[in-house]
Amino acid sequence: MNQIDRYIFWEWLGAFLLALGATLGLLVIFDMYDNLGDLLDFNASGTDIIYYYIIIIPSLLPYILPVAFLVSLLFSLSNLHSNNEIVALRSCGVSFWQISRSLWLAGLMLSGVLLYLNAKVVPLVVEEARQILDDLEYNYELETQQVRDAGILYSVAFSNPKDGRIWFMNRFNKNTYRGYGVTVSQLNAWNQEESKIQARECFFNTAQETWTFLQGRNLTFNVETGAQETSKPFKQLELEGLVETPRLLLTLEQRAKNLSLFQLRTILDYYEGEDNPKAIPFQVRYHSILAGTVICFIIVGLAVPYSVSGVRVNPMVGVAKSAGLFFSYYLVIRLVLMFGEQGTLPPVVAAWTPNIIMVALAMYLYSRLK
Repeated sequence: MNQIDRYIFWEWLGAFLLALGATLGLLVIFDMYDNLGDLLDFNASGTDIIYYYIIIIPSLLPYILPVAFLVSLLFSLSNLHSNNEIVALRSCGVSFWQISRSLWLAGLMLSGVLLYLNAKVVPLVVEEARQILDDLEYNYELETQQVRDAGILYSVAFSNPKDGRIWFMNRFNKNTYRGYGVTVSQLNAWNQEESKIQARECFFNTAQETWTFLQGRNLTFNVETGAQETSKPFKQLELEGLVETPRLLLTLEQRAKNLSLFQLRTILDYYEGEDNPKAIPFQVRYHSILAGTVICFIIVGLAVPYSVSGVRVNPMVGVAKSAGLFFSYYLVIRLVLMFGEQGTLPPVVAAWTPNIIMVALAMYLYSRLK
């Protein structure tokens, strides 16, 4: 970097750190509004609360980095513009590329940071934060309810079309991985019921990855007539090699936007090769996370042209145009992703098309700088 690059970079960095800190503080306050009451209701200690909010900070960064980057670019560039420093640099023969290349470098670094956060850090801290809440809720329920009722989910249903199995449990304990009132139906390729396991209780052995059913019956049916053919009672029945693990079952119960990249990848691997509409929201969310890493380049391409051009115009006009175009892009993203989640657009197209269009627009606006 030469002296000009360093000067512009440090001007931007100071504004970026201020915007990042302010935005992060706001999001932490919003999370406190949503979750602090639950933490207090679960009798969380001060240490637990502090640890929880330390954990969630990295999960907030992918949301606030682009906003802080945009605000800092607009502020620093408009400040240089209003002080006529851009004019002075241009009169000395400095090109717009030389003026903004340190900002493009910053965009490249932040894109790498976003990709690393989404791929490595955020999945871990999201799961850790969720585990903290689950543990606190479970411990609270142990103190206020009977042990067997703590962490209970009611009427849990799970369909595995790929292997032709349908699960239903009257109750399922998400902490002990134990279900009650269990029915597992096995279907053939034409969705006709071939056999069924009915059990009073079941549990999952995480070490051996096996399901064990207790006190039940193994029923078989005539697929043509639907009549029951056999009914064999059992005290204990073990099944190995089933892909329906409690972790997968609980993950599929959640909304796609609340899942980490690792969890999304697990679900997509489960649905791989299967045309299942239930997989679409997870596919859209997965590809939108990956596509979002180019947002920092879009921000630079939008902020620089509107912030440094038009010396006879109030710089705030350019700033307003840039900010308006960026937030319009956000609205378009949400609209296109909604079409993707409804199945109107393929998930990859829904996730990547707005970003590709905005990259092209940003490059066009930047190329017009003179």
